[in-house]
Amino acid sequence: MARVKVDRAAARIEASPATVQYMMDGVRHVCETFKNRLPGSQPERDAQAFFKGELEGFADEVTMEDFTLHPHAFMGFIPMAAVFMLGTVAIYLFGGTSVLLALLGAALSVFSVLMFIFEFLFYREFVDFLFPKRVSRNVYAVRRAAGEVRRRVIFGGHTDAANEWTYSWLGEATALAIAMVGAILSMFIGLFAGIVNAVYVIAVNVTGGAPASRWEGGWLVWTIMLLCTIPFAFAIMKFINYKIVVEGANDNLSANYVAIAVLKEMAESGMRFENTEVGCLLTGSEEAGLRGARAYAKAHFAELNDPNIETIFIGLETLREIEEMRVNSIGCTGTVRNDKAVGELIRDAGRACGVEIPDTELYPGAMDSEAWTQLGLRANAFGGVSHEAKRYYHTRKDTPDNMDADCLALSLNICKEAARLFDKEGMAKYDAA
Repeated sequence: MARVKVDRAAARIEASPATVQYMMDGVRHVCETFKNRLPGSQPERDAQAFFKGELEGFADEVTMEDFTLHPHAFMGFIPMAAVFMLGTVAIYLFGGTSVLLALLGAALSVFSVLMFIFEFLFYREFVDFLFPKRVSRNVYAVRRAAGEVRRRVIFGGHTDAANEWTYSWLGEATALAIAMVGAILSMFIGLFAGIVNAVYVIAVNVTGGAPASRWEGGWLVWTIMLLCTIPFAFAIMKFINYKIVVEGANDNLSANYVAIAVLKEMAESGMRFENTEVGCLLTGSEEAGLRGARAYAKAHFAELNDPNIETIFIGLETLREIEEMRVNSIGCTGTVRNDKAVGELIRDAGRACGVEIPDTELYPGAMDSEAWTQLGLRANAFGGVSHEAKRYYHTRKDTPDNMDADCLALSLNICKEAARLFDKEGMAKYDAA
């Protein structure tokens, strides 16, 4: 099925040239000044302190809050799982009739799959305690309503950057898909082989029968499949290039500056909504599994869930390609459904700016909105990035020289229109649809 492309020619990209230049220059400044902004690193915290100072010129109140996390767990489980996969293969081939080894092989395979499910599919803190603790930061700024606050809309991006994805750099979507799909299939092959082997070894010990060769009969099929998993186990160990931290100009400083620019333009024009306050949330450690967004939402759950103040969160992610703009109604690799009504609000805002924004396709990843949705808060997101893994995505090419000023301008206009629509009607219209 052909992918739907947003019509760039139809987009109304009108925006203040000064604001667009401010966003472009700001991204470059952060990339050049705060390098290696890994989750929980000093450069990430320093960048957040810079953003706090920047927002103080546009907001009525700016807060910066520290939180702790184990940033290496989210991607660090991958080489651990690969080692466990290889251990399962070794025990299957050479463990003989040892029940202890057979149970160990099954346990390694089960644990590998559980790490994949909880850390990657559900973005949960499953093995985080096994990794070093670090301190990250969230920054929140608000432009208050002129009168009584009845509504709150928050726009957000994330400040941290990621290590380079080896296969995105080497072969874009094709290499990435081969590595990821091959490794996932290998984990499940190892899971079934490990369990079958453990059950068989226990049965041999109970009955006293002679063990079968792993190179004959039906066992040969399992042996061949397990041998095929070995290259994928070694390949997935190299999924992350720990020697390179990408600059993260598009992912996700583009979103940070669009969220900031909403408050900037409101402040410079003296504009306030009568009953709607507008917030800007810049999270830390999104690349470590949405840890910053979840930390903020947990810490402020009571006020964000206040029944007297209708609150929505609109996350922004990698605003690079107008043609690839999507509403993120499905996230966390298909395991989370964001708020449909908030998605329709974003879509209406897009229409007002001349573009019809479709829902995102299923893809392996998540945005900050999913952390809020998992807690029961109202959230959705939009981004402008191909999920066919272009060569700039999570690679050294994600630089200020590889940005799209028109996409920033259009994204800013969509955010401003979403705020206007929300102030005018709230979510009642969209909830009733």
